[in-house]
Amino acid sequence: MDKNKMKKILFINFITMATFNMAHPVTPSLINALSMPTYMFGILYSTMSIAHFVMSPIWGAMSDQKGRKRFLVIGVIGYGFSQLGFGFIGSTPLILLFRITGGAMSVAFITTCIAYVSDISSKEERTKYMSYHTATTSIASSAGALLGGFCGGYGYKLAFLVQFILCLVVAGIIYFMVDETIDKKEGKIEIYTKHLKKGNKGTKLNPMLGTMMIVMTLISIAATSYSSTINYYVESVLNMPTMVNGIVMAIAGVIALIMNVWLNPYLSKKFNENYTLVVTCVIAGISMVVASLFNNIILSFIFIMIFVGSSALVTPIQQSIVSKLAKDNYGEIMGIQGSYKAIGMIVGSLASGFIFDIGNKLPFILSGICCLIVCVLVYRVSFKEKIEKLSA
Repeated sequence: MDKNKMKKILFINFITMATFNMAHPVTPSLINALSMPTYMFGILYSTMSIAHFVMSPIWGAMSDQKGRKRFLVIGVIGYGFSQLGFGFIGSTPLILLFRITGGAMSVAFITTCIAYVSDISSKEERTKYMSYHTATTSIASSAGALLGGFCGGYGYKLAFLVQFILCLVVAGIIYFMVDETIDKKEGKIEIYTKHLKKGNKGTKLNPMLGTMMIVMTLISIAATSYSSTINYYVESVLNMPTMVNGIVMAIAGVIALIMNVWLNPYLSKKFNENYTLVVTCVIAGISMVVASLFNNIILSFIFIMIFVGSSALVTPIQQSIVSKLAKDNYGEIMGIQGSYKAIGMIVGSLASGFIFDIGNKLPFILSGICCLIVCVLVYRVSFKEKIEKLSA
């Protein structure tokens, strides 16, 4: 494994995800400034997620054919222009159009970056480096949220402008710093569209891989129900300033960093990945449901941070399992996984947006329930695998 390449891509992931996350703390301000209805925070998130679903396998398959580097650059530049339109255009239809474009561009970077980590890591160390990837994403989200929240104090449009400028800078850094990992194939690019054709199963997934895709959808519903709601909840229900949103996201990111840099690599050496996945989802699910039962802000915050810490372990474990089940088409498989993730983001954001008016804690309860369902699914598959091995 080339550790120098790994250091580079983790650094690139950090600066990119910090830039990508600048707008989250100020999005509630945009919604309120334009007098949009409450459920729009779910609509805005879901339109971006729809683009994730459509484009994730396409970008992944194209990067398998033509190399990773160009799609990292395209994703960052495209997202920067999309966010500039999102932040400065007052028309709702155009805002939704820019959200779709932003989703399509951002997932180009996200999918290709995960495939890049898979390219350069051995199977034995993949969980560790997937954890490092998740850790850099988490701490970068915190840094971006703090920067965005600070800029938002001078007006939400400033945050979007700074985000656009930084996207251009980051794209330049990627172009000059990142080394290619794929031997480019000759000929035209074959566009992967199997996931969009009715009745076409596309790439064949074995039972365990198929279950892991469903698990990704449920994890994504859980994460999105929490993340798409918490910023709006803090600003509109608790009446806290934009900067508090940034601080909450920063604390969550630091906790996720600690869990993935120190705890996850240790667990990957000591325990079976399926077992660890079940236990962490149990903790995440119970903690989020319990957090919803308290009216005391401090107690709720403590249990929410337990959810953040435990759920931060889930994604790299799941991604490691999937990458080990894949063959040599990491980009395509990670793209398919991206589509399953996007389905969860769509369902999670729309559901949380519409049930928020019924009860502002219902999105958090939905998040906890999804984590508990994951436990049942993974446990059943693991148990079935053990029976098959014993009978073989």
